[in-house]
Amino acid sequence: MRMMKPWWLASALLLANVSAAQGPKALREEFRNPSLRYRMNVNRHSVPREERAQDSMIRWILDNGYRGMATNVNPDDYLRSDDELAVFNRFVHAAKKQGLDLWLYDERSYPSGMAHTYVLEGHPEWEAEGLLFRDTTVRGGTTLDLAALPGERVLVRALPVTECGLDYDRSLDLSAFVRDGRLRWLAPEGRWTVAEINRSALYEGYQAGTDRGGGYAPRYPSLLLEDVTRRFIETTHRRYASAFDEPLGELFTSTFTDEPSLMAQPYQNPGYGVYPWKENVSAEFRSRYGLSLEDGLLRLMLDEGPEGQKLRYRYFRVVTDLLTRNYFGQIRDYCHTQKLLSGGHLLLEECMMAHVPLYGDIMACYRAMDIPGIDNLTGMPAFTRRYLYSSRLASSAAELEGRSRMMVESCPISDYPFHGGKEAPTQQVKGTLNRMILGGATDFNNYLQLQHEDAAGRTAVNEYVARVVGMLSGGVRASRIAVYYPIETLWTKFRPLPSGLLSWDDIAGGAPEAQQLSRLFDRVSDCLMDNGWEFSYLDSRGVEESEVEGGWLVHGDLRWDVLILPGVETLSQQAMDRIAEFVLDGGRLVVLNALPKNSPDEFPSAGIVRRFNELAGGAGPVRPAVYYEPQFEPGRLNTLLEGILTRDIVFAPHRDILYAHKRIGGRDVYFVTNDTDRAQSVKLSFPGARKLELWNPQNGEVGPLAASSELTLGPYEGMIVRRIK
Repeated sequence: MRMMKPWWLASALLLANVSAAQGPKALREEFRNPSLRYRMNVNRHSVPREERAQDSMIRWILDNGYRGMATNVNPDDYLRSDDELAVFNRFVHAAKKQGLDLWLYDERSYPSGMAHTYVLEGHPEWEAEGLLFRDTTVRGGTTLDLAALPGERVLVRALPVTECGLDYDRSLDLSAFVRDGRLRWLAPEGRWTVAEINRSALYEGYQAGTDRGGGYAPRYPSLLLEDVTRRFIETTHRRYASAFDEPLGELFTSTFTDEPSLMAQPYQNPGYGVYPWKENVSAEFRSRYGLSLEDGLLRLMLDEGPEGQKLRYRYFRVVTDLLTRNYFGQIRDYCHTQKLLSGGHLLLEECMMAHVPLYGDIMACYRAMDIPGIDNLTGMPAFTRRYLYSSRLASSAAELEGRSRMMVESCPISDYPFHGGKEAPTQQVKGTLNRMILGGATDFNNYLQLQHEDAAGRTAVNEYVARVVGMLSGGVRASRIAVYYPIETLWTKFRPLPSGLLSWDDIAGGAPEAQQLSRLFDRVSDCLMDNGWEFSYLDSRGVEESEVEGGWLVHGDLRWDVLILPGVETLSQQAMDRIAEFVLDGGRLVVLNALPKNSPDEFPSAGIVRRFNELAGGAGPVRPAVYYEPQFEPGRLNTLLEGILTRDIVFAPHRDILYAHKRIGGRDVYFVTNDTDRAQSVKLSFPGARKLELWNPQNGEVGPLAASSELTLGPYEGMIVRRIK
């Protein structure tokens, strides 16, 4: 049963769906001459103190074609100066009087959650912490001499290595051999694995310890703790609320939380593995499972078999639940008391290997936000492959919550070395904006300045974005393919091995089996994108919440008749039963590289294995369609999909042509883009369509389109096709 939303929340979340309800004339006029509603915002983290200068800033935003801005009180004496809050109050009201859209940025500087330094004042024990893990194999007669891990020792033990594996029952305590910051131990006869586990603050070598400008690098609190977010809200959100007579939601569209995380992904490989941790993780683990986490740490760290997998699943289930409840949930709940939406973006959203140590389950975090988002660190399309998927992941989570809005923070910091210290050329920026919109973006809060344009040029880009976003806003992605987000299986494989950033959107190192699954997820997405298949991501909860109707897996207005399981070994019995119901009713299941075998409580699970074997064996009145590929190969997957699905849009050629398909107000709407810097002619066919319209966001023109047509698209041009009949 779905809970009813308050009227103000439903109205705010559906604001972007206004175009679907407009009459044809009004819709065409909005497209020809777009209002502010769907344009981009800029980010400004200080406002002028003088009224004339404030008005000039507001005028600049409007004169350059923007919708509004994400902003915050001036950083001087951050949130403690009544004078600065009065300045901010005046600016906000002046901006709203001119019709600007405002988002409330919730920090002095990223990452969010620390309220400058206020959250940790008087509570240094709230700092973000992790468990550090290192294992070393030595032979008898060898002296092990290692610098001790940072922080406070939890355990250091030596385990005999036998033909059957590690002998946990005969492990030796080596605590007495740690002196003066070093572990020195002469190994007895045999082969030994020495396991070290420490607890430590996560600061140097992590995002918290990086200089965010002028030496600013405050220490960061643990978002696992309920008291941390309670204080963050008290010192930030409630402080803002006290500065205005109106509810914050009458002035601001949403909050903008910026890269909050559990901080447990090192930037440079430190030579040891890291899990996010705080005392309440151990307490919740014991309360939930009746087990001492500390007693299981060695197997959690070292055991690649069922027992270690089960412990890791439980560990990250606890981490996910604490984070979503204590940080994202608390903020959302307070925002709703102010008739305000909660939004923002996270850290390293592009790589599943980062999702685990930073969030546990990033889709669960996205679901706990009213407007989830991502950041995009470049205007160069060639560098945005992973952003195509991070944006789709965030928008898929929003749609599973019955929402349609997703935010992108555009920050072209990666462009500067390639373009003489400037942003990418506007033509490339347009291609990147296209890609974000294809991923589901409806809102942009930009550090992107469109440096190569004057006011008229910036206005033209904003009008282009407004036309496209306006036509695509609301409704749902009309994908027939759902790709399962295999985060629970990744938990089981995520042994704490050393890792670091390979790039701003990828991780090097970590457990090889975890990396293999993360890469598989990316490769499946690549295959679908490269071959022109529209698709959504679906999490375990989404499967459980779905219903089965005539061979379709149905979640609200979302409908899929193909479900892809990439490397999925672990899922709930409820999810497995729903998948079985879907397949037996005529749905198609594609299983890649691994078979489901574990439930949250059983590794392996007889119930999961039996249920899947029943499907694969064809039990039931209709032989189910289950396709298993023990080794994923993109060409075979595409051939399979070509054989079981009919396309509703056909391109020739399809290379370098991207598209999104949405169902809005009962109509099919397509966004077709040329993803190159050269003009292309493409033949389009819409089988079964009797009446189509072509909406050109470059100039606002609308005209008829034949069901089979040839279009010439300029460099990075996009077109909207609307199916009428």
